[in-house]
Amino acid sequence: MARTKHAEQTNRAPQLRYVRTLVCDADRLWNLITRPELLSSWLGPTLLSDTLYGGFVVVTGPDTQETGIVTTCSPPHYFQADFNDPSHRSSKVLVDVVPARRGSHLILTHGGIPAGRLHHYDLFWTSALERLVQACAGNAPLSSASYLPTSAGGS
Repeated sequence: MARTKHAEQTNRAPQLRYVRTLVCDADRLWNLITRPELLSSWLGPTLLSDTLYGGFVVVTGPDTQETGIVTTCSPPHYFQADFNDPSHRSSKVLVDVVPARRGSHLILTHGGIPAGRLHHYDLFWTSALERLVQACAGNAPLSSASYLPTSAGGS
């Protein structure tokens, strides 16, 4: 993987990008990132109003949750969602699933993040993706957050 030796200043909002090679086929990975019961096992408690194009609520921390909507979906290859954080401008998450010779690749890009939220999202995605790696390997995922979204009776 190439590394940038210096920061380049742009007018774009900051983004995070994660690339993972997983030991499950692309169909299993697609199910893990789109089916509510599987998504909740590694991402954190998640409610989806519709599994193709629809709203969602996901717990991102003890006192935080994101709401949003899937804006583009092309099964089983990619989807894009808007994350709406009421106290900040919305950001976009793009997830690509790429079949590989052995397993599959996941490319997750979270862009348009307010600078003050980078650390929060980096911690959230890093730990969630570690649970996804475990789930893909057939291991029980590490326990995800135990809180429920407030819309599901959580506090």
